[in-house]
Amino acid sequence: MKIIQRYLLSEFFQPLLFIVLAFVGLYIIAQLVDEMRMFVNNHAPLTMIVLYYLYRIPYFIVQIMPVSILLSALLSLGQLARQNELIAMRSCGLSFGQVAFPILMAALGIVGLVLVFDEAIIPYTNPRAEYIKRVNIEHKTDDSYLYRRDQITRSLSGNRIIFMRHLDAQAGKMSEIIYLQLTPQMNIQRRVDAHLGHYESGSWVFENGTDRSFDDQGQVTAFTPFKTLNLEFYDPPKEFIREEKDTHQLLSMPMRELKKRIRILQEAGNSTAKEEVNYHLKWAFPFANFVLALLGVAFPFIFPSGKRALVGAAIGFVITLVTGFFYIGFIAVGTSLGNNGTLSPVVSVWLANVVFAGLGFWLMSKART
Repeated sequence: MKIIQRYLLSEFFQPLLFIVLAFVGLYIIAQLVDEMRMFVNNHAPLTMIVLYYLYRIPYFIVQIMPVSILLSALLSLGQLARQNELIAMRSCGLSFGQVAFPILMAALGIVGLVLVFDEAIIPYTNPRAEYIKRVNIEHKTDDSYLYRRDQITRSLSGNRIIFMRHLDAQAGKMSEIIYLQLTPQMNIQRRVDAHLGHYESGSWVFENGTDRSFDDQGQVTAFTPFKTLNLEFYDPPKEFIREEKDTHQLLSMPMRELKKRIRILQEAGNSTAKEEVNYHLKWAFPFANFVLALLGVAFPFIFPSGKRALVGAAIGFVITLVTGFFYIGFIAVGTSLGNNGTLSPVVSVWLANVVFAGLGFWLMSKART
């Protein structure tokens, strides 16, 4: 690596570290103000509060990293512009691309790190933070909500529906079961009523019930009481504990688990718009680090330098804030349109990156001239 590249990278990473730490500090202060009453009311130990925020920080860093990179690129290159170092570099034969290249490659490297971080670290830290809040701070020791549900109705693949009055997924048992097999015209073809069901060797066994078959007119053609009955019904107990998850929870899931959730929902005939949007967002959002870096390296070359560098820095800072605001707005609008089905999941989450990447390359072309 050339000396000038090392110098540019050091000038870029120093403000980046400061900005990230400043954002983290503001986040902790804001959260403390918001959650202080909860801590006081529950007499939360200081160690648990510290651990709670330590586990929260990784997710927050991923969220603020793109804007941090944008600000860092602007501040580092803006400082070089105020000291006429950019002019000196250009006069020595360095092109705009040679100056911007180290920072853009660093941003691309951060994209890869965020993808790994998002897949390997956050799926562990976010649930751990939730556990600390619920058990160690709020003292809610009953974790039955994790595996017990009442009044569950699920659509299954193959035009099947199952209702159960109670499920204990940890024990692999369900009770008061109604299992329906439907025709393509959604008429009842078969109905199984059972008092109990238990999960055994990869399939469900129903106990103490009746098995009825129906013709096209809805008349019973067969009626068979049973003590035990095996059906082609293999869905594991935990699949029925599939509670609704918000965006924060979906983004905290590993991609493979989110992909599996989408497949199960699709097989059951349920809408997967929100899950698909968040799955593609887990790919698209890390690339915002590179997209906003494009804008950050172009601004200092476009605005005044030298004696008027302070004016250029002020203009650049304001535009940077506005750019970050509009990027977040694009993400919010795109995901909203994707969740309600107006746009496809891929378009809804990549739209902001495409628009701002186009703006970034256009600004870079202006900076070259």
